[in-house]
Amino acid sequence: GVPEGKVEQFEIDSKETKLLNPGIAREEFGKVDPKNPKTLIVETHSIDYKRKITVYIPAQYKPGSEAPFMVIHDGPKGGPNMELPRILDNLIHQKRIPPIILIQVANGGGDAQGSQRGKAYDTMSSTYADYIEAEVLPRVAKNCGVKLTRDPDGRAAMGNSSGGSAALSMAWFRNDLY
Repeated sequence: GVPEGKVEQFEIDSKETKLLNPGIAREEFGKVDPKNPKTLIVETHSIDYKRKITVYIPAQYKPGSEAPFMVIHDGPKGGPNMELPRILDNLIHQKRIPPIILIQVANGGGDAQGSQRGKAYDTMSSTYADYIEAEVLPRVAKNCGVKLTRDPDGRAAMGNSSGGSAALSMAWFRNDLY
């Protein structure tokens, strides 16, 4: 019984990006180096990959106005999961939070060392935050017709497990943005 936002999806092909391109993958998990048992040897190869971007736009969003947003890591790879959008519909309707745009970014595939997900999420640097800023947010604005705030107080990032590491790295290395 509350106003429902809309959800849009699109894909980003790694071949069309400058950052995190090409991707990496492995065929098998790493092996311990017999000469140095503290070292894991991981054989990788380059890949092209696609990330699905799922964007929730609240019904209360006024086109052309600057909106706060939240980036969530490990977004859906298939159709949208409507659980978080419905939670946000209710919180916004109850005026517990302002109208906020939700940007769910699917990972690049795999997990841990030698995977695109591991390369993006588990690297302690600004690379993933730079990727979100340069590659994802402009496409969200263009494809979904929204204007995203540049104010760090109106931006958030979250995730669990390695997605939580990615959120921490975004805030740590790019505190001018998050």
